[in-house]
Amino acid sequence: MKTLLLLSLFIIGGCTHSIHMVHTDGFSEPMPNIEHLNIIEARSEQKVVLWFAYDTHYVNRAHEDLLAQCDGNIQAVSTQFSTSHNFLHWTNKILMKGICVQP
Repeated sequence: MKTLLLLSLFIIGGCTHSIHMVHTDGFSEPMPNIEHLNIIEARSEQKVVLWFAYDTHYVNRAHEDLLAQCDGNIQAVSTQFSTSHNFLHWTNKILMKGICVQP
């Protein structure tokens, strides 16, 4: 009985995290001089409760935030899609990073 109770508490209160996919792009051009670049980052999340997703534009928001941080050219972009799971709900997360090359 004690083992069943501990197992139930772990299932209800436990959480997991997983990275599903990492995509990279923009590495075809040579890397610029270090004085003309800075690293930019954008994050966004989507809450899902009982399989109902309430915010379906979270990836677009992260992309727009990344673009707004750079007036020049963005190179070497990586996009990471991950999920944090809890009991009957989870959070999808997007993390975008890139190098902003100033003209």
